[in-house]
Amino acid sequence: MIHYWFTIVKILALRHVQPSVAPDATIRRTFRVRLFDCDGFRVMTASRYAAYMDFIRWEMIARSPMYHAIVTRGLAPTLGSQKLIYRKPLKRWTQFEVELELAGWDDKWIYHIHRFVQHGEIKAVGITRALIWKRDVPSVLADVLRDSGVTRPVMNPPGWVFELFAQDKEIIDRQRAAASAS
Repeated sequence: MIHYWFTIVKILALRHVQPSVAPDATIRRTFRVRLFDCDGFRVMTASRYAAYMDFIRWEMIARSPMYHAIVTRGLAPTLGSQKLIYRKPLKRWTQFEVELELAGWDDKWIYHIHRFVQHGEIKAVGITRALIWKRDVPSVLADVLRDSGVTRPVMNPPGWVFELFAQDKEIIDRQRAAASAS
């Protein structure tokens, strides 16, 4: 956890010296699989992929005009759901790149595709949807994007991205009903 927060603080501190990026830009960052990222088989454990996805999303916010639009309103970006597909393992001490691409947004959610690439080969893909909150109420994403310089009111994600998350609410509702019945 120390490494996680150290990295977030570093991202926020470096935002002043790194070039600004547009909220809809594709960004890449190179990382190295560290000793404590690995399981007993010397490959990166599943939980660390999510952490690296967090890092690249934080960097996108920190380096884009979204940072100012979010901070001045007292908002909090929050991950709503994520899907990960693992193809091949990332081995200890090897370098890899995480690429973040904006897949689209609607009135509530913003969708991203994260690619874990090593030597030109995709090792894993993560797809996320996030929203922006203020006092437990989703904020109007369109206002934040407009203030960040995005001119389009909506950029629908590809159908396959939207379908990945289509059943999320129903799954949660079923689990709540099952928990209250027991």
